[in-house]
Amino acid sequence: MITNYQLRITNFLLLMIFAISLRAQIPIYGADSLMKHYNSKMNHFIDRDSALGSFYSIDLFGISIFAGETEKKNNQIEYRVNWAELPIYKNIIATASREEAMQIMLSKGNRPFPPDVMKRYHVVPDFIKSQPTAKLPLKGLRIALDPGHIAADTAMGRIEDKYLLFKTSKGPTNVQRTANDSVMISLAEGMLTWQTANALAVLLRSEGAEVFMTRQKGNMTAFGKTYAQWKKNDYKRTLDSLLKLNPTDIHLRRLKSGRVKDENSIFRYVFRDAELRKRAEIINAFHPDLTIIIHYNVDEKNKPWNKPSSKNFCMTFVPGSFQDGELGDSERRFDFLRLLLTDDIEKSTSVSGLAGLEFQSELEVPLAKTSDATYLSEHCIPAGLPGVFCRNLSLTRLIQGTMIYGETFYQDNFDECLRLTEKPRFAAEGNQPLGGNERISEVVDAYNKAILLWAKSLQ
Repeated sequence: MITNYQLRITNFLLLMIFAISLRAQIPIYGADSLMKHYNSKMNHFIDRDSALGSFYSIDLFGISIFAGETEKKNNQIEYRVNWAELPIYKNIIATASREEAMQIMLSKGNRPFPPDVMKRYHVVPDFIKSQPTAKLPLKGLRIALDPGHIAADTAMGRIEDKYLLFKTSKGPTNVQRTANDSVMISLAEGMLTWQTANALAVLLRSEGAEVFMTRQKGNMTAFGKTYAQWKKNDYKRTLDSLLKLNPTDIHLRRLKSGRVKDENSIFRYVFRDAELRKRAEIINAFHPDLTIIIHYNVDEKNKPWNKPSSKNFCMTFVPGSFQDGELGDSERRFDFLRLLLTDDIEKSTSVSGLAGLEFQSELEVPLAKTSDATYLSEHCIPAGLPGVFCRNLSLTRLIQGTMIYGETFYQDNFDECLRLTEKPRFAAEGNQPLGGNERISEVVDAYNKAILLWAKSLQ
C-alpha cells in the first residue's frame, strides 16, 4: 500500500522529470540572436547561391546537417550541434585531430555528447606561449608555409599544366628595350612558390616564428618524394583506393583499364587530390597559428600561356562559398558545419585583408574585383574586404585555422614575366649576389609585413 508520503515523493519526482523535459525544449538565452547570426553567416560567406538549404537547418535550438533533401524530410540528422553544446563542439575542433573530430560528430548524430566526450573537452588546455620581443616580434607563433604546386622545372610544370614558355620583346617600364630585343620566358609556378616560401621561412625564423613547410625542396611533394617516385611506388595503390570510393568515375576507370596513360591525366585525376589532402593533413598536425598558401596567378583567358598578357591583379582566398553539388559526402558536410560554427573564415578574412593591402602597396598591383575573373564571379563570394574572396578550394576547406591563400600577381603579365626571370643583382666587388630575384624578394617582404601586422594585432 502506497502511503501519502510515498505518493508525494512520486509526484515530486514526476514533476521534476516533466520540468527537466520541458526545459530541454526551451531555447537557451540568446538563441534567437545565434540563429540570426549563423543564418546571416551562411548567406554571406558559405551558401553562395542559396542552393544548399536541403543540407542544413538552423533553428532556435541549434543546427542540423543532413545528407540531402530526402534525409531532411525524414529528419535523419547526420550532424547536430545544439546552442548549449557550442563550447564543447568548438573545444573538440580546436584540440582533436580532424579525423577524430569528424568521428565524434558522426557518432553523436542527433544525440547529446556522451559523458566521456563532455569530460575530455570541457576545457581547452591553456598552452603557454613565448612572448614576442622587439627583436623577435613573432616569438611563440607557429606558421605553416605551403609553396603551391611542385615543379622545379618546366618539364614538371608541363605535367602540372602550370608553366610559361614563350618569347617576348616587351620589357618592364624601368628597363629600356629596343624592338629587336627578344627574351625567352621559361617559368613553372612551383619554382616561384618554392623560392618565395624558402626565403620567407628564413625571414620568419629570424623574427622568432616556428616555421613548417609542406615541401622541403624544389620538385619535392608533400609525400616527401618526387612525383616520379610517387608514380613508381604509390600510383597503382592510390588509383585502386580511389576506385573503391568512386567506382563509377570514368577518368579513374579509363586509367585503370590502360586506355589512358598520359601524365597529365595521372597527375590530375589521381595524384593531385591525394597530394593536396596530404598537405592539409601535415599542416593540421602542426597546429599552426597561421597558414600561408603561396601561389602566383595567371590570366585565365590567356591559356595556354604561350604569350604575355596585359592583365595583372592580386587577390587572396579564404574558406567558404560552397555551391550546388559540393556537399556530396559526409566529410564535406563536416567541413561545411565546421566553417559555419568556428571563426576560421572571419580570422582568415582579417589577416588576408592585411596581405592584400601589402600586395597592392609593395608590389604596385591592383586588388582584383569580382568582375576581373570568371572564377571570381562564378565561384566566389566577396568576403567584405578589398581583394579577399571566399572560395571552396581543397585547401581552404581541409585546412583548419587562420589562413592566407595568396595570389600575388599574374606571372604571365608583360612586365611580371620579365621581372621574374631577371638574374640576381651582384655587388660591385667580389661578384657576390645581393640576393635572389628582386621581384620575388618584394613578394616576400609583402607577406612579411602583413604577418607582422597580424602578429601585433594578437597582442
